[in-house]
Formats: sequence, C-alpha cells, structure tokens
Amino acid sequence: MPDPNSSPGAAGIELGPYRLLERIGEGGNGQVYRAKGPSGTVAVKVLGPASDLDDAARARFSREIAALEQIAHPHLVKLLDHGLDPEIGPYLVLPLLAGRNLRAQCGGKGLCPEAALLLVQPIAEAIAALHAAGYVHRDLKPENVIAGPDGAITVIDLGLAWRDGMTRHTDTGAAVGSVGYMSPEQVEGRRVDDRADVWAIGVMLYECVAGQRPFARPRPAEEAAAVLLGVCPRLTAADRRAGDDLAALVARCLALDPTARPSSSELAAALRDLIDWTDDVAAERAAVVADPVAYQARVAAFRIRRVERVAREAIAAGKPFVAINLCDRGLAYAPDHPALLELVATAEAATARPRTPTAEQPSAAAALALAPTTEQPALQRSISGDGHVPSSELAAATAVASQIQPPAPPRRRWPWVVGLGGLAVGITIVMLVLPDEPPRKKSATEEVVDLFSSGPKAAVADKDRALMEGFLTVFSRAMDYGANAKASTPSSPSSPSSPPTPAGIESSTPTTATGWLELARRQRPPESLASIRKALALAPGWIDAEIALCTALAAAEDAGALYACNTPIDRRPDDVSLRIARASARLRTGRPAEAIADLDRIIASDPDPKWRYARARARRLTDDAAGAKKDLEHACRLGHAGACRDLEAP
Repeated sequence: MPDPNSSPGAAGIELGPYRLLERIGEGGNGQVYRAKGPSGTVAVKVLGPASDLDDAARARFSREIAALEQIAHPHLVKLLDHGLDPEIGPYLVLPLLAGRNLRAQCGGKGLCPEAALLLVQPIAEAIAALHAAGYVHRDLKPENVIAGPDGAITVIDLGLAWRDGMTRHTDTGAAVGSVGYMSPEQVEGRRVDDRADVWAIGVMLYECVAGQRPFARPRPAEEAAAVLLGVCPRLTAADRRAGDDLAALVARCLALDPTARPSSSELAAALRDLIDWTDDVAAERAAVVADPVAYQARVAAFRIRRVERVAREAIAAGKPFVAINLCDRGLAYAPDHPALLELVATAEAATARPRTPTAEQPSAAAALALAPTTEQPALQRSISGDGHVPSSELAAATAVASQIQPPAPPRRRWPWVVGLGGLAVGITIVMLVLPDEPPRKKSATEEVVDLFSSGPKAAVADKDRALMEGFLTVFSRAMDYGANAKASTPSSPSSPSSPPTPAGIESSTPTTATGWLELARRQRPPESLASIRKALALAPGWIDAEIALCTALAAAEDAGALYACNTPIDRRPDDVSLRIARASARLRTGRPAEAIADLDRIIASDPDPKWRYARARARRLTDDAAGAKKDLEHACRLGHAGACRDLEAP
C-alpha cells in the first residue's frame, strides 16, 4: 500500500471504509487528509507508518482517542471513528471542519476587543470542559482553533492532552508545547496543570486584540526568556480600545504564579460577562468571522454611544478626568468623532476651571503654613466654622511671612525629599487598604520598618511592598548622606533646590527650607509637622513641602489634611498619590461622599482592585449598599482577598 506521508497526494489510498483524497494539514502529531467515508466527506488524521511509531507517538495517539471519546462539547472536535492499519498505522476520523484557523482569521492584525472576546470565549468554555474531565490540553495556540463560517469555534488537536495517572513518555524536564503559548512552568519543564492552558488562552486573547503576543521576540529562545520574566505591556497600553476590566483579566491569566491565575471555568464566566453589547452571541460571532473589519465599524457605533453617555454623566458629576479617559477609549475606535472631541474639550475646560470656595478651600492651610509657630494657635482659633480665615488674620500672617526672605523656587528635587513624600503616601496606602489600627507612636520610618518585620504582610500588595522598600532605601541613603555631610562645603542656605547643608542637618535650628524638611524626616509626627510648616514659610508654594504637609497630616488623621491637600492638588490634579492622601483624610474625617470623588479619579488612573475595595468601604458609609456590593464583586473578580471575604460575610 502506498505511504500517504510520502507526498501531498493520497488519492486511492484506503483506510478501512475511508478513501483518502488529499492532505489538508500537517503538524507535529501527524497529517490530516480529506477523505470520503460511508457518511460523506470527513477528515482523517494519520500518525505515520506503524513500523516508525515509537512508544511516545503511540501514547499521544491513545491519549487523543481517550480524551475525544470521554468528552462531548460543542466547541471541542468530535471523534467519529478510529482504527489501526497494519501498514499506515493508527488513524482518527474527525468531522471535516470548514473555515480557517484563528491565526488566519486574525490575519496578523489586532481585532477590536469585542471581536476578540467573541472568538476566545468559546475556547475557554471548551477548555473548561476538558479540565472538568481531568485533562490538560498543553498545546493551545491559534493553529489549533478553527473558526467556521457560521461562527462555530472548535478546539482541535488533543495529541498532547494529558491527565494524572497517564504515562508522560517525555524526558524529565523536557518542555512540551509550542513556544509563544507555553506557560513559564512549561518552559522550565516543570509539572503543569490546567492553569497552563489558562496562560495560553491569555496569550491568544492578548494577541487577538494587540496583533502580537505579549512576550513576542525575534527568536524563540528570547521569547521563552521573556516569558520567564513575566513582564509585558498592559493590554490597555497595547491597544487603547481595551477596557480596564479586560486588561486586568488578561493580566491575571498571565500571572507568573499559576495559583494566581483564574480557573478555566472562572475565565469562561468572566469573558462571558464582558460581552455586554449583545444577546445574540452566535450571530455576532458569525459576523466577526465573515468580516472582522466591518464588524469593528459596526460595534464602534455602539461603543461610542455608550462612551458618550457615560462621559456626559461623569462631567455632570464633576469627574472630568473620568470623562477624558472614557473619551480616549472611544476615540480609539473613531479618532475624528466630533461629539467625543467636543466632550474632551468640555472635560479639559472643567479641569482648568477655578475652584469655588468651599469648606476645604486652602486659605486656612496657607495661613497656618505661613504663620510662625508661636502665632499658629491663635490663628487656628480664629478659623471660622466653615474653614475660612478672616481676612485680617490672613493678612497679618502674610505680613509676618513677607518679612522672611523666601528662597528661589526649587529647580529639582533631591531623592531624600521625594522619599519623605513617598513614604507618607506609602503609609497612607496601607491605611486605606488595611483594617484600621491605633496609630503607632513612632517615626514614619519606624512604622514602615515594623510593617515589614511584624506587620500583616499578606494584606499588602506586592507592588506596594516593593514601593515602600524603595522608600526605605532612599531614606537610608539620605541618612548616610547626613552622617557624612560634616566635611562637605556648605551650599546656598536659602535654596531648597540645593542639598542640605551641614548646618541645616546638624544644627537644632535649620536655616534653609531643605534643612527644615530634612529635619522633619527624622522627627516624630507632631514635631515633623511644625518643621514642614517652617519649610513652607521659607519657600511658599514649594510643591515638595506641600506634598509632605498633605501626606503627613493625612497619616496623622489631622483634619487640616483636607485643606493642605487642596493646594498641591489644584496645581497637580493628576497626581494619584495626592488623591490617595486626600481620600484617606476624607474617609477618616467623616466625609465618605467626598472620598468617593477622589477614589473615582484614582480608579480611572489605576485599575488596581484595592481602590475599588476602598471605594466600597466609602460607599457603605453613604448607605450605598448596591454600589458597595458592585465594587466588592469587581474587586473580588480581580483577586482582592479582602473583597471576597466581605462578600462572604453575613
């Protein structure tokens, strides 16, 4: 009998009741032929001549038969028949699937996120069924997914499917799969479970939207190394059309730690929830397969209408930056859309609008910062109930301050100054995320040291812990500088842009703004606040000192933080760290509705689930139980353990 593997043509070759016609596919696990059978045209997969098969090849074939016989799912290829020819070897009979594989369907270009969701969601469902039967696919890639003209999505090629109890027939430590879609544990040849398939789905979803794999490199070895590092651009950075929810889900699928990835069933459910623009999923999927470009134009109209409506609501609610973020996503679909461009202009104008005097107007903070320490108690008593300072008192404070020669505005910041503001922000982050605890009677640096040595580390996000450790490094270097500064040549005593002089560090009475801020770094909270105000008196408007005052007051739960934070926020409205500090101060002074406004802005800039968890706490205080539950559910889906516990609590 002729060997069907010797040439593309195979006409006349018979395998039982099936006559092979021509080869239509080839892969590492065999060749696929179009064939005629008793029930019509089918696909026949042939492994190779029986004499050439080793134990590993036979085991792969047996695994594929076992998996196909045990699992029936609309998105998994069906097994119609199988057999063993004494010369040609074992073969499988499968449906002849019309359509193209997922790589050809995408055409090497990114699809809109809606189209990608429609194509990838059934893959997750099929793999969830495979996992439920105890199997791991281990070779998920676009070539192993067929998109039919009717929108049917089918996962094929279970030659590497494996489950516990099977003989592996591979060398210990050998990598199994296709480079580019292999999880880190596969690349390293470690034991894999169903989370390896979740990684591959995450790669395919990213690739469908962005047009390239998240860790793509010119050579396979370089891509494998990038996978082991686990660092790739966030999906929202790779394509502006992607929403934060989708980007966060993809990031979870691509977590280096397999236990941090969602299960395939969780992934399938999450992807299904993101398909919120249609109820007729099958018809939409067929439209994507028929013409992806036309489908993007069609769905863009829906997406832009929704963006436009929500952006108008955000502007009306005083959230212009949320509106700008939304419009940016809409403009990624239609860059010249006139309504969206008009909304962006309206939102930008709202961000530059002068603030209306309110109970948080920073005049009180300005007066307190300018006044000498000896006059601050009297000035504090003169502040009216609404937070304003009588004009006569403010004028007096300004007159006193004007007698002090202010230094030139700073041109650059020194690492120890940035460290001071950053450390306070880090502490504020922990205050927002962790349960409330009595304040420690220690310096700011000691508090963070204690947090690492004995605090509840599991409750602090890894990136926050790394951030705080960076602050500690900056502080330790600043301390070393201070200890070795005695032999330095003094620099200008008046400019905060200069490093602290020996006198400013060693003297009990600093003579420069930088000296006062350096002294504040080493003091306990009450004394540090006085030193920060001294720095502001010497350098009014110095943004580093204003940030330090805002964050230090917030950490001390001082009501003055609300006033002190407004000044730098008015000048730097996009500074997330300042928003965090003020949101914390607002929560701790009984102003949850105002804290929600800051948290809205923070969430628009940073989708980390801990901010939604913080907003849920604030919403509970405003009796918004529905909004709080929605935030908790969202944060829980993104892996926030505290949110999940709160949802389970009675």
